[in-house]
Parts: sequence; C-alpha cells; structure tokens
Amino acid sequence: MLAQIEYYGIAGSSLDCEAAIVRLVQTDAVPKSARILTFGNKHGFLLTTEVGDQIAVKSGFASGYGGTGPNSLSLVLQMLSTHGCEVDEFGVSEPMLARLDRNSLTEDDLSKIVNAEAVRPSRWTDYILERHTSGYRSGQFWREVSPVLPYPMIDDRIFDLALNFNQSPNDSILHGYRRLEDMIRERIGSSEHGQKLLTKAFVGDKSLLHWNLTDQGEHAGRCSLFVGAFLAHRNPRAHRELEHDRQQQIEEFFLLNMLFRLESQATARETTLGD
Repeated sequence: MLAQIEYYGIAGSSLDCEAAIVRLVQTDAVPKSARILTFGNKHGFLLTTEVGDQIAVKSGFASGYGGTGPNSLSLVLQMLSTHGCEVDEFGVSEPMLARLDRNSLTEDDLSKIVNAEAVRPSRWTDYILERHTSGYRSGQFWREVSPVLPYPMIDDRIFDLALNFNQSPNDSILHGYRRLEDMIRERIGSSEHGQKLLTKAFVGDKSLLHWNLTDQGEHAGRCSLFVGAFLAHRNPRAHRELEHDRQQQIEEFFLLNMLFRLESQATARETTLGD
C-alpha cells in the first residue's frame, strides 16, 4: 500500500530539493525530525512535522565531491540542525530511493525507515561545509539562501499575486499597486490617481479615510508612511522597467503587503465628501 505522505522537490535537482526545505524553515514550519535517506553518495530526506505529518524530499542531494549537490546538502543540514530539528542518517536500498523519487514509497518502506538503526558512528555532521558552520555564526549564511515569501503573512487580497511571484515578480508587484489604487478609488468614490487620490483618501482632517487612533502624531505618521511608500516605489515602476534582484523584489512585495494591511485598517470618516 502506498504511503499517504507529501513529496517535495525534483529528483536529481539539488536546488529544487534545497528550496523545498528552505521554504519550510523560512515559513516557520521547521520539521521536528529529519531522516537523511542514503544510498551511496545520493541522499533524500524523510521529514516529520510537529503534528506528526511526514514529508519526503527527493534525492537531489549528494556527498563526497564538490558541486551543487553537496553544497545543498550542507546548507539544509546546517539550517535544520541550527533550528532545533533532530537529524540522523539511515541507509536505504537503491530501489527504495527510486520509489521515493517516483512518489511511491509504501507503508512498508516507512515502517522500515522509522524502525531502522541509524548510521553509526554518526557522520552527517561531516556533510556540513565549514563555511556554512562559520557563516551561521557570522550571519553570512543566509546570503546563500534564496529568500521566499512567507505565505501565512500575505494579505488575502494579493495572495494570487504571491502565488505568481516566482514566475513574474515585477508584474506581480506592479499589479498589486494598481489593485490597491483601484480599491481606494472605489472606497472613496474618486476617479483620481496617484498622489491626488492618496491625498484625498488619507491626508488632513478632511480626508475620506482615517485610522481610528487617539494619538494624532501616530496617525500623521501612518499617513506619511502610506503615501510616501506608495509614491516612492509605485511611481518608478509605472514609468520604467526596474532591474531589481530577488531580495529587492521580495522586500518591495512585503512593503506592498503592509500597505494593503494599512488600507484594510482605515475606516471612513463619519462625514465624507463626494468627488
């Protein structure tokens, strides 16, 4: 009988398998335990979550030579162990590793893995490269890790853009700004754009929207933050194509997400004016 578990990664693709584990850690879903499944110098993983769910990561990892496979194995092992995951290594047969890569591990396979004796003496720490160990201490480790969007933090109204972000980050961001403008125009019944729209919506005592705060300084700060952040980032995108790296793109998507959150917290004033 096939095991009812999830499968992550692409067999033979180190970066895809690495990204699967990195995403779990970066989205605050660090596995409770990680079993390295080893045949020769090829490795996959069987991860167990805090609630007991099991996730298999395919054999995109390798050891014993230089290259992407060993680098990815080193990186994820350093990450998992540093974040409190219990790690150990287990020898498996070539057919069992092949079944993992085909999404076809059986219940009997899982039972054998769970009840097997771990490799002793333990050697999995030997797979971790010195630069990853020292990099964690110095803070440089994460420079090698491609950042990901933590989906649980994303506003529902741009979640579809987050799902498309990896394929078209710049399009997702620009579409988000346009969507935010459309929502504000609809809320206040205006046909304005850009600064005129945001000023009418948020600026001054006669703004059509406001945040229900007793501290006027805090309110003024939110207004300045919203208008300034929107114009500083949206306007350049509207007028030219930007060449940002992935980290900059994710940072801007976070900023856009914050603007959506602020907009959702704003309420209409008791007395409003038409367009």
